[in-house]
This record gives sequence, C-alpha cells and structure tokens, in this order.
Amino acid sequence: MNIIKGTNFWRLLSIILGFIIFLGLYYFFIVYPKDTEQARTRFSEEVMASFFWMDLSDEVEINSIILKEGLELNPINDEIYINDLNGLSSFYTWNGEHKEMKDVLNKYSEYSYFGNNGIRGLCLKLMFVQQYNQKIQQKNYSSPRLLASKNINKRNLETISPWLNDMKAFDKFYKAKHMIPNCKI
Repeated sequence: MNIIKGTNFWRLLSIILGFIIFLGLYYFFIVYPKDTEQARTRFSEEVMASFFWMDLSDEVEINSIILKEGLELNPINDEIYINDLNGLSSFYTWNGEHKEMKDVLNKYSEYSYFGNNGIRGLCLKLMFVQQYNQKIQQKNYSSPRLLASKNINKRNLETISPWLNDMKAFDKFYKAKHMIPNCKI
C-alpha cells in the first residue's frame, strides 16, 4: 500500500498515460490520414481500371468492325484514335508497377466477370491505334484535330509503345490460361 500512496507512482502513471495519449493522437492525426489516403487512391485506381475493362469488353464489336472495314483516314476515326490513345495512356499509368503486358493481362484475371471480351478489347484497341498510326505516317495525313493534339498524341504513343511492341503477350496469356486465342479481327 505504501507504493500506491506515494506521489512518484502517480507521476509515473500520468507520464505513461500522457505518452499513450500522445501516440494515439499522433496516429489519429498523422499516420491514419496517410494510410487512408493511400488506400482510397488504390481503391479509386482499381475502380477506374475495372471501368476501363468494362469499356473494353463493351467496345469489342465496334473495334472489330472498324478494323474489318479498313481504316479510312477521316475526322471520325481521328477522334476514335485520339480517344483510344488517351485511354490507353491513362490505363498504362494506372497500372503502376504492373506495366508489362503480361502483368496487365494476369492482373486482368481479377476482373473475370467481363469474360474474354476485355482482353480481346484491349488487343483490338491496341491494333487499331497501331494500324491507324502507321497509316497516318504512310500517307502523311494530318487534320486540324490531329495537328491540335500532335504533342499529346506523340507523348501518349511513346507511353504505350512498350505495349504496342509486346503484342505476342496476348498469345502467351491465352496459352497459359488455357483459353482460345481470340485476338483476331
């Protein structure tokens, strides 16, 4: 009982409690917001990626038809080309450390509810961008819209060029997952 009556015990207890309260406040005001911000950022990136996969799976038929009909150089295809470049560049950036095509395709398996159409949509979109860009360069074509966004398009094309150079990753992915290759026009 002598220890409890002494003032040193209460001083030590109040110092320990003060330290615990300080650590709690530090965590609540400093550490916790950073963790939740990073978690919110990761969650929003996953949501955006899932919407992108959904768009890819929805646009499979459109991209297939455009590629089958042949690529005409016109303002409508220019808009599609610019939109696809912007979308693919953003998607490339969202993938963070998973920027290689094989990693993107393997990560896609998390979004399996889109079926095989998401992968096929990505392949067709990349094929469209690649073929339309080649046709623009071959014919030395330019339109007011392409000229206005020339620097942005060039930067976006440089961003996704690793994916454009690694189109064989689709076949490897299909073989690894025992799926029927479905990246043809």
